[in-house]
Amino acid sequence: MAADTELLHELSTAPGPSGHEEPVQEVVRERLKGVAEIQTDVLGDLTAVVNGAGTPRMVVEGHADQIGLVVTHVDDAGFVYFDKIGGVDAALCQGREFVIHNAKGPVAAVGGKRPTHLVPKEERNKVPEIRDQWIDIGAGSRDEALARIAIGDPITFTPSFLELSPDVFAGQALDNRVAIYVMVRALELYAKHPGKTALVGLSAVGEETTFLGARAQALALDADVCVVVDGDFASDQPEIDAKKAGGLVEMGKGPVIARGQCSNKKLFTLVCEVAEAEGIAYQVKAYPGQTQTDTDELQGTTKVANLNIGIPMRYMHSPFEVCRGGDLEAAVRLVAALARHVGDVFAPRYFVTMRG
Repeated sequence: MAADTELLHELSTAPGPSGHEEPVQEVVRERLKGVAEIQTDVLGDLTAVVNGAGTPRMVVEGHADQIGLVVTHVDDAGFVYFDKIGGVDAALCQGREFVIHNAKGPVAAVGGKRPTHLVPKEERNKVPEIRDQWIDIGAGSRDEALARIAIGDPITFTPSFLELSPDVFAGQALDNRVAIYVMVRALELYAKHPGKTALVGLSAVGEETTFLGARAQALALDADVCVVVDGDFASDQPEIDAKKAGGLVEMGKGPVIARGQCSNKKLFTLVCEVAEAEGIAYQVKAYPGQTQTDTDELQGTTKVANLNIGIPMRYMHSPFEVCRGGDLEAAVRLVAALARHVGDVFAPRYFVTMRG
């Protein structure tokens, strides 16, 4: 199946730093309306259920939030200072185009920087601490700036979505909108030919900062199996050594099935068997410990069988992350097929996770 470029574009460009995921959840809600039973909790987590009376109960989860910035201070001249939301590299901010998301509407902004000619030689090639950098919105005073923005407003890189070549896409927030894409498309595919399993999609908040959404939902989901989807670091790019990166991960070779403490052994075996039976390409990566994804939180309930599956991605936590649509669609097919077969091996009281 070809990737749904329109859906991926819409998800990638919807602003949603941790704590401000509402625009992303609205995309999911509109897309799954009429397909699944949808609910939202007080934190902003969204769940969507297909065949809710079925057993066992399998969850496919991804986090809706992205990295970003937040307005912390405005000086007397109207320049805006900020801190990071999640793992933002300070080297990426100077000279960039931003959007400050104010209640009155988006505000265009640019990252300020001293001209190289005016920087002492000993300071050149050094990146200022993120709290020492500033953003310019063209204001002439603090009051003028605060008439347009507010302390605490979230900031994102100006969104842009590109198809670099057929089936190769670049955009911000693909970590982890690729997972939300897989969740949405898997529910749609499963709803066309449902099995006995209840399939629950979870679009969780706050993974990039506190894992808050997954932590809150871990017990509330009452799941038997849970699949968590997230981005995984592709090693097929310059200056990445697969040995040091934890293993060979290539774009275009299918989703990455994690093997280790994060994945239930029976579930790992089952998903590999399902992939081979369905002719779905996949990769295997060893995880000796934590995954640094929502899997680690959801696993803590000890009531479910977990599986971690990844989407190969280049340039994670940058303004342009890169993925292949074929890997996404392979993951979609794999999750839907797993939902139809998971009851053959797992009776109620297990949980699966999908990572990328």
